[in-house]
Amino acid sequence: MFLIGSLLFGLVVTLLLVSKIATMLLAKKPGVERIFIASIVGILAAIATIIPLNLFVSGIDPNMMLILTILIVFIVSSMAFKYINVMTWGGAITTNIANIVLSLIAVTASVVLTGGSIDETIKSVTGVAKENFNMVSTGESSNEVQNSEEVALVEDGYEPTYKEVDLLPAGTVKELEAKEKRVYVEPKYHVISINNIRSAIGKNIRILNSNGNSITGALKTISGNDAVVEQRLSSGLAVTPISFAKIRKLEVYR
Repeated sequence: MFLIGSLLFGLVVTLLLVSKIATMLLAKKPGVERIFIASIVGILAAIATIIPLNLFVSGIDPNMMLILTILIVFIVSSMAFKYINVMTWGGAITTNIANIVLSLIAVTASVVLTGGSIDETIKSVTGVAKENFNMVSTGESSNEVQNSEEVALVEDGYEPTYKEVDLLPAGTVKELEAKEKRVYVEPKYHVISINNIRSAIGKNIRILNSNGNSITGALKTISGNDAVVEQRLSSGLAVTPISFAKIRKLEVYR
C-alpha cells in the first residue's frame, strides 16, 4: 500500500514538473490534466502502433527491430504532446524526454524508499508486459500456449525431450554449428617469395638451392643474409645457415 502511495505521489510530482517544463517551452495548453492525457494517449497510441508492426514486419535483425520500435514509440508519444498541449515539435520532443526521465526517477525513488528491489521490480514489470503483449498478439496467454502444446504431446503419446544442445546458450550453439561446417584442409607446402621469408620463421620450410639439392627443416631465424634452418637427422639435430643467394625456390608448410 505504501508503495502504491509513493508511486501516486511520484506521478503527481512528475506531472507538475513536466507541466512547468511545457510552460517554459511555450506550450499553449500546459495544464497538468493535459500533460496526463498526453502521456496516456501517447502510451496507448504507441502500443497500437507496435502491435501491427510486430505482426506484419518480419525478417529484420532483432537489434534493428528494437531500435525501430523505440524510435516509433518516441515519435508517436511526442506527437501526443505536440497536438494535445499545442506546442512545437522541438518543445514536444523535449517535454516527452523530460516526462520519461522524471517518471523513471519517480518510480526508482518510490521502490528504493519502500525497501523494494529495483531488479525484481523490473523483472516483474517486464514479465507482465510480455504476457500482455502475447495475449494481444495471439489472443491467448503464453501459459495457455504452453499448456496446449503439452496436452497435445500427451494425447499423441509423446513426452517432451531435451537434448544437451537445447540447454546451451545461443552463442555457444552457433559456434558449435560453425565448427561442424568448417572443412578440414590438409596442410601442404606452398611457394612463397624470398622477400617474405621472415613470415615463415618457426615453421617448417623446404628450400631448393642452386645446386639442385632440397633442404627440409624448421626455419629458426634470419641471420644477416642467411636463413638458419634446423634439420632433424638420424645422428641428431643440425643447424645449417643457407645464403639467400643460393635459394632458388622457397616453400613453407601450412
